Amino acid sequence: MSDVLSQEEIDRLLAALSQGEVNIEEVKKEGEEKKIRTYDFLRPQKFSKEQIRTVQMIHENFARSVSTYLSGKLRSFTSVNVVGIDQLTYDEYMKSIGNPSFITIFTAREFVGSSILNINLEIFYGILDVLLGGPGEVIDAKRVPTEIEIGIIKKEIVNILTSLSQAWASVHPFIPVVESTETNPQFVQVVPSNEMVLAVTFFVNFGKIEGYMSICWPSSVIEPIGEKLTTQSWFKIKQKEVTQELVENLKLNIKKAKLDVIAKIGETKLTLGEILTLEVGDVIRLREHYDDPIKIEVNGKTKFLGKPGQFKGNYAVKITEVIEEGEEE
Repeated sequence: MSDVLSQEEIDRLLAALSQGEVNIEEVKKEGEEKKIRTYDFLRPQKFSKEQIRTVQMIHENFARSVSTYLSGKLRSFTSVNVVGIDQLTYDEYMKSIGNPSFITIFTAREFVGSSILNINLEIFYGILDVLLGGPGEVIDAKRVPTEIEIGIIKKEIVNILTSLSQAWASVHPFIPVVESTETNPQFVQVVPSNEMVLAVTFFVNFGKIEGYMSICWPSSVIEPIGEKLTTQSWFKIKQKEVTQELVENLKLNIKKAKLDVIAKIGETKLTLGEILTLEVGDVIRLREHYDDPIKIEVNGKTKFLGKPGQFKGNYAVKITEVIEEGEEE
């Protein structure tokens, strides 16, 4: 029931009271009862639902960006989707990571503390196999990666973290820096074990390879910017005033743009057999008459008509007519 009653609802309530169907004492007693909500002190909820929604939108943008990047890099369609955002303790998160795994610890000057990007080894070895010219198959996902293999994937991690920073740019811009990498989760300790974290999980799929990737945001990293994690901040658009100076600069930059200009003397069509039989001295007959104007194309579209000639000892074309918009054909 809404806080404000309609006139019809008020009339029905008064009628029920007058007829004795509703006991006013019982209504008062129900209103005085305290509403009790269970609270777990071991797992306190650090983030509101609105903040979780904003974090989800940020990472959905990140997932689309990474999907586009990996599709081009791996020469195969890659799907990256957010499958869950959980609030749990750091100890619980680390226990959920397989051993071995590929864990990247990263930080930024704009954040207080470090965060974690974890990629399971199915994805790690699948990307590595494609980058080294293979079909993208995983032979042994339980093998600990070598230093050379980690060095190759580290370059891709930098690009993935760049996509992450771009997804956060409208809320809290930052420049990510890789602190270190690890394969054993037991050796990774960025915050106390009982600190709450936001764990964002992604499902990655390309070719025959599928697996999970996750980002761990400790509460000590996210809480200082909690006020920015609202839908108002997310959808806020910074409008830039359009000045005459800005318009003139834009016109100037457009005028400096380079375009391909081609003067076509004539065209014709030949079969492949006719081309193969061409010899020195043969004459190719064009569709155009020698007196016809020459078509002048700008970026593939006919924009001018002209006549051939010379200018200062060089071949040249003199424009005799401008083709108006819509008359290109």
